Amino acid sequence: MLEHIDLNRFEGETVGVLYGGESEERSVSLETGQALAEALRARGRGRTVREYDLPDDLEMLLEDPPAAALLAFHGGRGEDGTLQGFLETLGIPYTGSGVLASALAIDKVRSKAIFKDVGLMTPPGGGIETSCVEQTNWSDWLKRRNLELPVVVKPSDGGSSQQVALCREIDDVRQAAEAIASAAGGSSRRQVMVEAYLEGTEYTVGWFDDTCLGSLEVEPAQEFYDWEAKYESEQTAYKPVERPGLVKRLEAAGALAYRALGCRGVARVDFIARRGGDGDEILYVLEANTIPGMTSTSLVPKLASRRGVDFERFTETMLCAAQLGTEAG
Repeated sequence: MLEHIDLNRFEGETVGVLYGGESEERSVSLETGQALAEALRARGRGRTVREYDLPDDLEMLLEDPPAAALLAFHGGRGEDGTLQGFLETLGIPYTGSGVLASALAIDKVRSKAIFKDVGLMTPPGGGIETSCVEQTNWSDWLKRRNLELPVVVKPSDGGSSQQVALCREIDDVRQAAEAIASAAGGSSRRQVMVEAYLEGTEYTVGWFDDTCLGSLEVEPAQEFYDWEAKYESEQTAYKPVERPGLVKRLEAAGALAYRALGCRGVARVDFIARRGGDGDEILYVLEANTIPGMTSTSLVPKLASRRGVDFERFTETMLCAAQLGTEAG
């Protein structure tokens, strides 16, 4: 798998692992970045692996830029196209999706519209500017959008299940939305996403360019797959999807979502499935993640491992696929 990527690329050169940032997901980024740096050092090939904790190490990046950058950012200004555009101006090849795809994928409101345009189903819902949250009559807002409780409230541009809330009462919706708006500093550039809560089975599909890495079923330790279930609970389980028909459908829907956004490199597409009247599972795409978690226990490396690619080799493969240019392909 992925044999077309030259693992000798950047041999003997200085390469960088970029992580940190100032978003709520900084802690996850630090863990991802340090795991990737260790994996690259283990692969050797005469490369010097330099770690950049941005923005603190920005001057070092500018004074002595690496031959390529392995991105380990999560959240705003790292996963949203900002960092990608900066590296484009410096001429530093980087891993993952380009500027436009990164910006679209992290914006759940815009990506939802794109998914619907290409025929994918998504949970009913919409976004509201953070500047409008405090004055909103949430009963009316939900009614105008044909939404009924319970609903899921989350930042439109966040990840790692940060600030995601399952709300069963109107007061819960208001409190969750106001908490997101407060964390955003009242910026009208950030929206709150409110979606229907679909009770069903969660799946995730991993991609690397034209290669599907496989799919996993997520069994959270509690009712809702939030931050605690994802990162803190030892009871959340991940099982390979083995039913051929479902595997094929997940792969097809994942490919459509990945390509509709213009992604490249590694990405993960998340779904929830509900039983239809005929017993078949109806797939709803939740989001695409263009810089998924990359520790040895994260979901995408788990999928690669099942395909015979260990974490260290997978990390090196990502690095060697780094490129410039904002368009996929």
